[in-house]
Amino acid sequence: MSDLIERLSPQHPQYTRISKEIGAIKAGDYGEEVIYKVLEQMKIPYRCYIFHKVFLFAEFAFELDFLIITPYGVVILEVKNIIGELEFSTNPSQLIQRKEDGRITKYPCPANQLNEYKYQLSQFFLQYNISVPIHGVVIFASRNSFVKHSVSGVKIMYRNEMRSFLRHFPENSSTLSQKEMEKIKEVILRSTYSPPSIPLIEHFSISLKDLKLGVKCESCGFIGMQKIARTWYCPTCKENNSYAHKKAVSTYFSLCKETITNKECREFLLLNNRYEAKRILSSSDLVKYGKGSNTYYTNYSSKKC
Repeated sequence: MSDLIERLSPQHPQYTRISKEIGAIKAGDYGEEVIYKVLEQMKIPYRCYIFHKVFLFAEFAFELDFLIITPYGVVILEVKNIIGELEFSTNPSQLIQRKEDGRITKYPCPANQLNEYKYQLSQFFLQYNISVPIHGVVIFASRNSFVKHSVSGVKIMYRNEMRSFLRHFPENSSTLSQKEMEKIKEVILRSTYSPPSIPLIEHFSISLKDLKLGVKCESCGFIGMQKIARTWYCPTCKENNSYAHKKAVSTYFSLCKETITNKECREFLLLNNRYEAKRILSSSDLVKYGKGSNTYYTNYSSKKC
C-alpha cells in the first residue's frame, strides 16, 4: 500500500483513508513480528508445530495470525498491536482505545473475532473428520497496552505472559498422539493458501489518472526518472540506475492489474519507445501470452479465470 500512497496526491479524497489503513497494517505486521520472535526464542517442553499467517476456508475464508499444534490440542493466537488504555465493551461488542492525548478509537471486538475463528476452525476440521480441542488467546503485543476492562470466557494476555502460558499450557494428560499431530499438520499444509490479491486502485476505486506515473528513484524517492541509453536517470539527485524499471513493473502489478501490455508499460513507466517497453517486459521474468497486438505479460505461469 505504501506504493499507492506515494503515488497519490495528499489532496485526493481517499488519501487519508489509505494512510490510516497503511498505519493499521504496519502496526499489525509489527505486532506479529514481535510475537514470532518470542515464539522463535522459546523452549517449549513438548513437541509442537507453529504456523504463521494461515489462510483456510470453512463457511468462508478466514485468516489466523498464529496456529500452534500441540499434544494437548491446537491453539489460535490472535495478535493485536494496539496501544493505550483498552476497554472491552458489550452490547455492542467492541474494543475502545483511549490514547494519552484523549483520542478515542473503536475497533471490532478481538474476543468475538477469536471465538469466530475457533468456530470456523472447528468446521474446517470436520471436513477431515478431525476431532481436536481448540484453544484461543488474544495477545496484545505492545508494552504500551493497558487492558482496563476485559471480557469473560476468552483468554486475554500481554506478550510477556505468553512464554509461561505455553510452557504450562498442558493441564491435562495428552490428547493427541504424534501420528495425529502429523495428520493435522499435513492437512493444514495442504489446505492453507494465498488469497488472490485485488489491485489496489480497484480496491479503493481509484483511477490510474489519479496516480503519479513513472519510474521511482530508490535513492531520493523521486517518481519520473528519465530513460537514457542503458540506464535510468534521476533529474533530482542525478543518480543512475540500470534496473529501476524492475520495481516499477512490480508496482504496476500490485496497483493496477495482473496483466500488462506494451502500451500499458509505456504509459506507466512514461516511455515513448515501444521497442524499449518490449525489451523491458521481455527481460523482467514475466510470462508472455498472445501474439502481435494481442500480446500481454503476467506474473503468473498460467492465466487465471
